[in-house]
Amino acid sequence: MPNVTVDGAAIEYVEVGSGLPLVFCHEFAGSMESWEQQVNYFSRRYRTVAYNAKGYPPSEVPASWEEYTWDHQVAVLLGLLDALGIERAHVCGLSMGAYTAVQFMLAHPERCLSVVAAGVGTGSDDPASFLTESEERAGLLEANGMGGMEAYLSGSTRIRFREKDPAGWERFAALFRAHSATGSANTLRGFQGRRPSLYTREADLAALDVPLLIVCGDEDDPCIGPSLFLNRTVPNSGLAMLPHTGHACNLEEPAAFNAAVAEFLAQAEARKWGPRPEDSGDNWAASPAR
Repeated sequence: MPNVTVDGAAIEYVEVGSGLPLVFCHEFAGSMESWEQQVNYFSRRYRTVAYNAKGYPPSEVPASWEEYTWDHQVAVLLGLLDALGIERAHVCGLSMGAYTAVQFMLAHPERCLSVVAAGVGTGSDDPASFLTESEERAGLLEANGMGGMEAYLSGSTRIRFREKDPAGWERFAALFRAHSATGSANTLRGFQGRRPSLYTREADLAALDVPLLIVCGDEDDPCIGPSLFLNRTVPNSGLAMLPHTGHACNLEEPAAFNAAVAEFLAQAEARKWGPRPEDSGDNWAASPAR
């Protein structure tokens, strides 16, 4: 696989297809392989790029957690676009990748054709508790390697995936177990635990003029509140809620995910994805019950 050095680290990526660029950013438990079903589908019409974040071999694994903070991950995405000569791209992220995509959209809106934020916002409702939990998990990884996170694979937001698609879940679990324990621990400390709550960016989000699709599983409890917040706050946004679906919605329901994203990209490219129209003056549905 090709690689580029950005933000002081070698980053591995895969590039398939031609057309408008569509870049995929993976979650904490994922890697570029997590997007295979999306790359296979969208590379028929798009120049698709998926990459491994810092700390995810074969990308480089810096020793200090301070190299993994959210702003560093945004810098990696920006550096990758620059290195590939991509002026503007559709950016699609899941969880950690979705947070990166949202922060990238805030920092560099001129580089975004659109953004898809799936499974976004874990920890936003209680950042202090999430930091404590992330530190504890980082300690387990340092003490026991990737085996220290075995329970994470069957958590409440993953259990539906295992029930629906045992083979898909086993591949997801095998890829997760092959991650770098050092890179994962540093990601937990630097990115996951210390990223600001999405709610702290309300004013900036409300001023955005970038098409945004939010995707959330209805059993992804930590992300439902933040997803609703983004949908209410970002003017050019829409929310797709997938039923009986947990966190890794692109893996758990690839057909529904791909269909929702494909329709969104088409609408965004046609400049048909805009804010809610002004109301007609008939607010009966919003009136108190009589």
